[in-house]
This record gives sequence, structure tokens and C-alpha cells, in this order.
Amino acid sequence: MATSVQGLRFHLRHPDGRAEVLTVDSERVLIGSGAHCEIRLPGEHAAVEHVEVTMTPGGAYAQARALDRLPTINGVEFMQTPVLDSAVLGIGAVQIQISVVEIEDNPNVIKKKTEKTSPMTYVLALVAIPLSLYVIFADEGSGTVSKKMPQEKPALWAEPVKTCPVQAPDQAGALASEKWVVAEGKAERRPFRVQDGVLAVPLYETAAACFRTAGDEERTKGATEAASNLRAKVGEDYRAHQVRLEHALSVNDLPMAHKEVKILLAFTEGQSGPYVEWLSQVDRQLQLKLGEKKS
Repeated sequence: MATSVQGLRFHLRHPDGRAEVLTVDSERVLIGSGAHCEIRLPGEHAAVEHVEVTMTPGGAYAQARALDRLPTINGVEFMQTPVLDSAVLGIGAVQIQISVVEIEDNPNVIKKKTEKTSPMTYVLALVAIPLSLYVIFADEGSGTVSKKMPQEKPALWAEPVKTCPVQAPDQAGALASEKWVVAEGKAERRPFRVQDGVLAVPLYETAAACFRTAGDEERTKGATEAASNLRAKVGEDYRAHQVRLEHALSVNDLPMAHKEVKILLAFTEGQSGPYVEWLSQVDRQLQLKLGEKKS
């Protein structure tokens, strides 16, 4: 007799009109162009890892993995969101509907070797982080590593730059153009080096202040908008990686936790304080743990 279990069903519609239905026997599914993804899409539409879909007691839950090409739900970009059966997930030009279904144990269902998670795990996920940290670091002996994540996270920037360092209009205009070019270059490199995105914000703000001093209203507006938009995007990315780290620790996913720690250390490069020190300690301990697993 066939056994019935829950899985995730994906109804895909491709740009050329093709439709396909894929059912995956797993509580966690990666969608992207990478060979390791359960749902593979063409590289022109998806990043190597674009969206992670998780099955919870309340239904499917999606989290963006490609911050430079955010996916959409019903046309609206998101970082993480519940996915209703009627909602349309957009990845590039591919549209996907997702549902949690009862499936039979048969060879037509995509299998993924994964450890099933009990519903109670999801209920406790938000409060399980300190316990997970204890599990990760409990056997490290002296207890020199803080097992409690600091609640206060450092701000990426001070208040926006409002004043140009020079006051002569011709000098201000030249400095504004210089800062603008540097800011544009760093903003373009942001998907590959997150710290460049952090550094680009005050450069845009300085450019805006200097364009204002130089009397160039149009370029002042452009630089101000660029600074404001980048502040919002980088700040959102920063918060998203904090959430991802907390989730990775809560489920004891050490490789993912290590990846997120590295990214957050890049965001906070040059800063100090309890959170940055904690990240550095966790980074060292995870390196030891992952090294032990490999050996």
C-alpha cells in the first residue's frame, strides 16, 4: 500500500508558454539555475540560488536568495513571505504557483534526502536560537565564546551627509563629480562585495551636498535619490542576512550560518562593539566545527 506524505508542488509557466508540474518530497526546496537546486531554471531567468521555499504548518514560505534580482509575489518584490496557493511567484520571466500537497511514495516524485522537521520545530524556531548556539559551542571548553547573540546591531551609517567639505562652487562641483563616479563604481560592485554598497551611500550623499553647493539642482536631485534608494536597499539586505543567520543557527545549519556570518562581517567591516565581536567569535568557532566535520 502506498504511503501518503506531504510535499511541495510547483506549477511552472515558462515565458514561451510551456507549463509543467513538479512535486518534491521535501520540506525545503531551492529554486535556481544551480545544479544542486531541486527546481532548476535557465540562467537567464534565475541566479544560482534564487528562492528557498520551506514547508511550514501554515503552508509554503519563500525567502529570497538573490538580493540583486529579487523575486516577486503577485508582481511585488519580497525578501521573505508566506506563499498562498493562489499567489504567483515570479523569478525572471518564469511564473510559479506553489502548494503543499499530499503525495504518494512513487518514483515520479522528486526525492530529496532530508530530515523531516516536526511542526513543533517551526513553532519554536524564533526562540530556539540561544539553544542552538549552546549546541554549537557547548563543547568548546572554557566558555570564552558568548553564547548569546547581542540584541543591538550596529548601524551601518551615521546621519546622512548634509554639508560639502568645500564651499567654493567650482571646487564643490569638481568634488561632487569625483564622489559621484566613485559611488557609482562601488554601487555596481555591491552584488559582489557588500561593503562597497555600504561605502557608496555616504559618497552619494557627499556628492549631493557638493552639487547643491555648486548650484547644480538637477544633479543634486539625482545624487540624493541614489543615496536614499541605496540606503534603503543595503539596509534591507543587512536585516535580511541577520534573519538568515538567526534561522541557520536555529536549525543548526552550520555551513549556511558560516556563510551568513562572513557576509555580516563584511557589512560591519571597520566597526566594533558587542555584535561585531560576537560575529568574529562565531566565525572562528564555526571554522573549527566545519573543519572537524571535514576531517
